[in-house]
Amino acid sequence: MRARMNNCEIFYTSQGSGPPIVLLHGLPLNHTIWAPQIEELSRDFQVVTPDLRGHGKSEATLGVYGMDLFAQDLKALLDHLRIERVILGGLSMGGYVAFAFLKQFGERVQALILADTKAEADTAEAQARREQQAQEALQNGAGPIADRLMLTMLTPETREGNKALTGQVYEMMKLTDPVGVAGSLRGMAQRPDSTRLLSSLRIPTLILVGEKDSTTPLSDAQKMASVIGGSELVIVPQSAHLTSLENPKSVNVALRRFLERTRPQLTA
Repeated sequence: MRARMNNCEIFYTSQGSGPPIVLLHGLPLNHTIWAPQIEELSRDFQVVTPDLRGHGKSEATLGVYGMDLFAQDLKALLDHLRIERVILGGLSMGGYVAFAFLKQFGERVQALILADTKAEADTAEAQARREQQAQEALQNGAGPIADRLMLTMLTPETREGNKALTGQVYEMMKLTDPVGVAGSLRGMAQRPDSTRLLSSLRIPTLILVGEKDSTTPLSDAQKMASVIGGSELVIVPQSAHLTSLENPKSVNVALRRFLERTRPQLTA
């Protein structure tokens, strides 16, 4: 489905009925990274998965995609769907968007799922690297970035043993609009540190991390878990950065257990 909101045409899917869950993808990916979770969770929940601005089938507008802008896009989507409160999940950059949404519209989040992400801002070195990559994407397309990211999105075992999944992830990244890639990279470089936000959270929180994630490693997940009161940390085995697709069975089990415990606390 498509809708124009916040001066951008956003593509999204909405499947199932029940308490609403929104799942946000990372860069340079799209909503299909959540396909196994949509299939599993839509039996009991309304699962909403947007393509973030500049990704997938959503419009790539010019400019910097700050995390606040993505959060405002999400708020507009929830208003469009007449959803007041949600369980919010994000993987990698999707986690950064979740933090921005919490800062602006925290009253609309009932529970939180953070997958392969971190709270800290970029270092100066990382900011410079993102700018270099943004320029590269605009000049040469998303292909070179996709080539590099394949080394960290999936484990070597998956890349060697599951060519279908490897090809799916590579094509997804390679086909992302270069304008969207550059806008997102520059937005991530500018994002503020969200560490102070974590200690103020009073909502059920699940933290997922691939055991072989080198992009946002276990140490980042442990930092968040140590600060968010009552949070649960689950290490996803045989996975790198893209846990939702690389080990969907383990992710789905963790989500189911979390949601079963959380559901009695949810309000309409």
